[in-house]
Amino acid sequence: SQTRQDDFENFSDNAELCSLADEYFVQSVQGNFRGHNSSTFDPKLNASALLPASLEQNQKIIRLERIDWVPAADSSLNFDRLSAALKPRDEVVLSAFTNLFLGRSGERPAFVAFKAELKDDLQQADWLDRIIRRLGLLHHFPVKVNEVYSFALFEYLAADVFRSAGQRGITQPFAIATVLECQRNPAFFPVPKGAAHGFTVDLTEPAPLPATVREVLHVRLDYSHRHVIRFGQWPGPKPVPGLVPARIRHLTRLCETTGRADFGAGIVARVP
Repeated sequence: SQTRQDDFENFSDNAELCSLADEYFVQSVQGNFRGHNSSTFDPKLNASALLPASLEQNQKIIRLERIDWVPAADSSLNFDRLSAALKPRDEVVLSAFTNLFLGRSGERPAFVAFKAELKDDLQQADWLDRIIRRLGLLHHFPVKVNEVYSFALFEYLAADVFRSAGQRGITQPFAIATVLECQRNPAFFPVPKGAAHGFTVDLTEPAPLPATVREVLHVRLDYSHRHVIRFGQWPGPKPVPGLVPARIRHLTRLCETTGRADFGAGIVARVP
């Protein structure tokens, strides 16, 4: 919206655009403390990007978190122990794991997808590879030899987000991501104003699946042990997908889906 654009442009005297965007993300979007009023979910600033409070609350949501930092925070919670705790649903171990997230500062919005649109991918043995590519998680590619990234997959209901947000007086806890939340991710596209959802940039090669995965943001959610459904590891090296072809494919489908044939004209062939 023009209101949020004005808020961004008047935020700082920093004249360099990308640096200003980084500064705005840290101070205005994420904040440095719990309880920060993120501009993403402020109806006075970002009303046009907020999804209605009538969003279906029984929808299942998934979020992938990289957890390489966990053993440094608690040496007893290595990947093997976490994986072993999953099948018997060891609440002590899983709660110790999710409690580590409580200590993270700020109110960074969470990029998430709806489980129903990734159901087939989640049923495959290579589910982690598929999810990372289909959600456009370029920053999760281990590009070095012997580099191994560890992940946890969380699942919860939209109702859980509404309940948690309601305790803080937030009635519209879901939003469409704008360029102010993307943190210069080249595997990200905003959507035309008025679109009902954002869409992930599919990095699957040689050709992506025909369906486009919806992408939304929600306010920070404190995880419970009940939300943890899988652990997985992804070893490198993994070649980085071709970004320009992926962006061209995505823009084509984005224009078709939203009915805006002119959206993004002239910019997709370069990687920001």
